[in-house]
Amino acid sequence: MAGLTAASVAMPMPAFAQQPVIAVSFPNSSLQGAVIATLEAAKKKGGELGYQVVVDDPGTDLKKQINTLNTWIEQKVAVIVCVTLNPAVFESVAKKARSAGIKWITYAEKLENQDATVGFSQYESAAVLGEYAGKWINSNLGGKANVVILGYEGAFWGRSRADGIAKGLNSVAPGATIVARQDAISATEGLETTRSILQAHPEVNVILGIEDPATEGAYKAWIAAGRDKTDPKAFIGGMDGTPGALKLLRSGDTIYRASMALPLIDLGEAIATTADKLARGEAVAERIIALELVEAKSPLADKYLKQQGIE
Repeated sequence: MAGLTAASVAMPMPAFAQQPVIAVSFPNSSLQGAVIATLEAAKKKGGELGYQVVVDDPGTDLKKQINTLNTWIEQKVAVIVCVTLNPAVFESVAKKARSAGIKWITYAEKLENQDATVGFSQYESAAVLGEYAGKWINSNLGGKANVVILGYEGAFWGRSRADGIAKGLNSVAPGATIVARQDAISATEGLETTRSILQAHPEVNVILGIEDPATEGAYKAWIAAGRDKTDPKAFIGGMDGTPGALKLLRSGDTIYRASMALPLIDLGEAIATTADKLARGEAVAERIIALELVEAKSPLADKYLKQQGIE
């Protein structure tokens, strides 16, 4: 849900009708099923509250994202909701928006110039995954393991998640050794990075990632290396609850043992209701939705698959 993979085509921004607008800037939202489900929930709830919810996907184009935000400020939308992959870059445009009387919501991060945060805790949610893996290591490996963390140092959210995983793991299983910590957030990156790591560190038996697509790729690399996909002494876990990860967890017969899933509908509705409260003059500092741990064979896997339209 937080990764960057492609740029969208620049389109002229439409003029809005008299209905108040909640404008959402979300890089690569059109490429991620979980994000699409969240934003559809925001549109539905926003409509019920009397708003038009519009979404712009700037892809990896930071300049396009900033230009669109400036256009929304000129159009005097009611509320801007923004994914700020590097928060410091957005302080000035957020300040400009608020000076124009527009409420600013930062998605899953915090700015100095904002009215509220809506999202989820990156660090604390990641720590839950690390703790769960640590408990599994203690129960199944005698407290010893050789661990890989697949992260993303290029963005604050990526560093927060990787740090949270490491903290949670070390707090529960101090005997586990992190032998590698490398960038990988897509399935291709997860596969290629894990393939190289397994060659350099064949002793690796636990792989944790900040994005499920990366750990799905790691799972494929594990199998391609001739390793047992049901190995009782191996653990793979990721974050966000993507369809591939949830399907593996639903089957429950592989080394893919956990994912921190996003409550997509709750998150989307929180975007709309928080924007509405701010627009009506209420003070709302933050709305944090907790990610939920999905274990192997958990009925939660079906729940989150259905939220993404998958049976």
